Amino acid sequence: MTNMSEHKLEIAKTQAQILKHHGGNGFHARQMITNSYENRHDADFWAFWQSTVATHYQAGDGIVDLGAGIGQFVRDCATRYPSSSVIGIEAAPYMLEAPLVLPANAQIIVDDLNQPDVSADAPIVANSVAMVMANMVVHELTQPIKMFKAAFHWLKPGGRLCIIDVVRQPLADYLQHRYTDTQVWGDDTSVADLEDAFEHFLEHNRYHPEDIEFMLTLGGFKVIERTQFRNDRFTRIVVEKP
Repeated sequence: MTNMSEHKLEIAKTQAQILKHHGGNGFHARQMITNSYENRHDADFWAFWQSTVATHYQAGDGIVDLGAGIGQFVRDCATRYPSSSVIGIEAAPYMLEAPLVLPANAQIIVDDLNQPDVSADAPIVANSVAMVMANMVVHELTQPIKMFKAAFHWLKPGGRLCIIDVVRQPLADYLQHRYTDTQVWGDDTSVADLEDAFEHFLEHNRYHPEDIEFMLTLGGFKVIERTQFRNDRFTRIVVEKP
């Protein structure tokens, strides 16, 4: 782990990177993520979570949410698993300006997911966690290896990590999702908007699902499930620490 001053510099660098990824408008990003939460965590999601991710959960095991936002998933896990300590990790200040009121068994900590704290005095103890969620986080990081390594460190044997993220798609599909055919070539479409679209295309197309699997298995994880959805624009990968 780096020293305190270096760690603060790294977090500041990550915060600037995330804000840029969110188009420089943290408030809008916060609202988009907050407002879409219920649709992304419906009854089908929780049935999947219970049957696939919580397989080796035991009362008292820790739960970690990577990229916790305002704490909605942290709150719901703390309510569903009241005997567990649920910790969310978030770096973006605009997500933390008015966090949710959380149950007593939950908290959100500030840390840099490009290099999470796995020191001996860190809030999350090694081999103490049964479930880790990384929802729409991987594509935002300059590299996800250190985050995956931290998750492996925290998870108990049999513990599972769930990744939900955007994956590589053809440019045609990406632009047609954002624009109509006439808008792409239209005179009213500004250079700034097109530059933003192509920059986000690069960020959202960092990885094939196989790339994410490769990184995870390289670190020792065992793949349990991989599912593509929403016209293969998204992947859901569940892995287990042996």
